Amino acid sequence: MKVLKIYNHNRRDCECNLKCENCGNIEIEVSAYNDDNYWNNIIPKQKCEKCGKSTNDLGAKIEQSVQTRYPEELQV
Repeated sequence: MKVLKIYNHNRRDCECNLKCENCGNIEIEVSAYNDDNYWNNIIPKQKCEKCGKSTNDLGAKIEQSVQTRYPEELQV
């Protein structure tokens, strides 16, 4: 899944819109956690609701375009 938009921040909790690289399905208002682990490890494993494929299933390149709102070591 590719991250399109991140919004509704509350500390590290947020919501995001995701797009499937396989079928183009867009999932909106997905609950997320704004840290590097979530964007680099959890999102690539998340399966599309429509086609059931993930970024890892497709062997697609994991994009590093998401910047966390706070530094990793900062406790919010």
